[in-house]
Amino acid sequence: MLDWFRRYAQRQRDLAAGADADLVAANRKRWKLVGFFYCLAFLLLGIPKVFKPRGAAAEIITWVAGISFAVATLLAMWARAEDGFLSDPDPKKPPSLFK
Repeated sequence: MLDWFRRYAQRQRDLAAGADADLVAANRKRWKLVGFFYCLAFLLLGIPKVFKPRGAAAEIITWVAGISFAVATLLAMWARAEDGFLSDPDPKKPPSLFK
C-alpha cells in the first residue's frame, strides 16, 4: 500500500512538472464538453414543459435531447477512462534476474 502511494505521489509530481500536460488539458476540455451536452439535453427536455410545442417540433426537440444525452454519456465514459489512465501511478517494474 505504501509503495502504491509513493508511485501515485510521483505521478502527481510528474503531472505538475508538465508530463502529459497536453493530454490533461485535452481531457479537461472533454469534461467541459460533457457538461455542455448534459446541460443542453436537460434544457431541451424542459422546453416541452414550458412552451408546449406540437407535432414535429416536439419530436425534434426530444430526439435532439436524446442524442445530446447519449453523446454526453459516451464522452463522459471516455474522459473518465482517460482520467484514470492519467492519474494512475506507473506500475512497478517486474523483478529482473540481471541488473
